[in-house]
Amino acid sequence: MHLHTTASWPARDDRRPALVWLAIFWIYVGVGFGFDLHNYLHEQPPVPKIVHVHAIATTLWLLTATALVLMVETGNVRIHRRFGWYAAGLAAVVVIISPWSELSWQALNLQTPGALPPEFLSIAFSGVLCMIVLLPWGILMRRNSAAHRRVLILATVCISDAGFSRMVGLFLPPPTTFLGTYLFYEGGDVLLIVLIFLWDWKRNRVMKQFLYASFLVIGVGLTATSLYFNDTWKAISRAWLESWALHML
Repeated sequence: MHLHTTASWPARDDRRPALVWLAIFWIYVGVGFGFDLHNYLHEQPPVPKIVHVHAIATTLWLLTATALVLMVETGNVRIHRRFGWYAAGLAAVVVIISPWSELSWQALNLQTPGALPPEFLSIAFSGVLCMIVLLPWGILMRRNSAAHRRVLILATVCISDAGFSRMVGLFLPPPTTFLGTYLFYEGGDVLLIVLIFLWDWKRNRVMKQFLYASFLVIGVGLTATSLYFNDTWKAISRAWLESWALHML
C-alpha cells in the first residue's frame, strides 16, 4: 500500500465521498439527538443555560461545516475559503463552551439517580481534545486539498460520539466492559474511519495525514475509556465536579 502526502488524483474525485461521510455523520446526529430531544427539554433538574448555548453553538458549527463541504461540491471554492475563517472562529467558541457545558450539566446532576458518573468526563472531553488538534492542523494544510479535506472531516466526525451513543442507546443499554464501552461511545468515529480508509485503500489514495489523524482519534478514545475505568480518575473527576458545583453553578 502506497501512502500519499499529496494527491495524485483530481480534487473533484474526493468531493462526492466527502458528502457521503457527512451524510453518515448527520444520521448519527439527527437520529441520536432527535429521539433524545424530548428528554433534553424535560430533564429534572432543568439543564443549565450554558447547555442550551452549547447546543446552539455546536449546531451552528455542524451546519457551517456542512455548508463548507457543499460549497466545494458546487464549485464555490473562493467562498469556501473566505467562509472557512468564520467556521474556524465558531469552532473555537465550541471548544470553549463544550467542556464548560459538560462540567455544568454533570455537576448539577452529581446526585441525580441514573445520571452519568463523574468519570464520564474523560469520554465527554475526548472529542473536543481531538478537535483542538485536528482543526488547526487541517487549516494549516488548506493548500493540500486532499489532506485538508480528510483531516477536517475527522475534526467534524470526532464530536459525533454523543449522537452515535444516543442512537445506539435507543436499542442497547450502556455496556459495562472496556471494549463495549469504547464502541458504545466511540464506535461512530471508528466506523467512519474504517469506511474512509477502505474507500481510499481500494483506490490507492490512503494519505499519511489521514492515518495520523485516525490514530489520534482512536488513541484518545481508548485513553478516555481507560480513564473511565480508572479509580484514581474517578476520584479526580468527582472532586472536579464537586468544586464546580460549589463555585460555578
